[in-house]
Amino acid sequence: MPEGRLRLYIVRHGRTIWNEEGRMQGHTDVPLDAEGHRQAERIADRLSALPQPLQAVWSSDLQRARVTAEVIARRFSLPVQATPLLRETMLGDWEGLTRAEIVARGDKALLEAYDRDSFHNRPPNSEPLAHVWQRMLQVLHTIRSAFPTGQVAIVGHGSSLRVLFCNALRAPMESMPRVWVDNASLSLIEEEPREPEPFARLLLLNDTSHLVK
Repeated sequence: MPEGRLRLYIVRHGRTIWNEEGRMQGHTDVPLDAEGHRQAERIADRLSALPQPLQAVWSSDLQRARVTAEVIARRFSLPVQATPLLRETMLGDWEGLTRAEIVARGDKALLEAYDRDSFHNRPPNSEPLAHVWQRMLQVLHTIRSAFPTGQVAIVGHGSSLRVLFCNALRAPMESMPRVWVDNASLSLIEEEPREPEPFARLLLLNDTSHLVK
């Protein structure tokens, strides 16, 4: 890695039973399933093979992300910096439901609109994506302040992590639904210090090669 730069290793949490069942998770604190624990070990194996060690591991405080982060952090004898700012997008009345159950409760038209444009069409009582954007950039600023250079892992969730990728590409908030990352995937953003904002490069997105058995 070139000196004087910050590399952010972005990891989505391992699988949960709700992922397998196609249920909306949001802020609901669902644990990893057996496959999710295996995935956490695999991503930890990959990160522990880096030429230079991680200096910090940050995570959502929801257990599916925090436990994934703890598996990674143990390889480097690091604590996990857990924060609610890295939580998944809160999905309101749809949390815990499958698509069929959302239709059954009378939200078929809203679900179809959500599929077309989930930025402007939100589940009832859910968190606006503009709020997700703000809190994710807040924690990014905190991480940059603590580690202007070096290597840091950020473990989070499939929807809220999209903010980091769109921000790196200078894409608008409305682009968030167009990015996808799989469970236990690895992405990489490299930042070069500049004024008034660091210059970011997206070097890797949604790599799951370490999960192949």
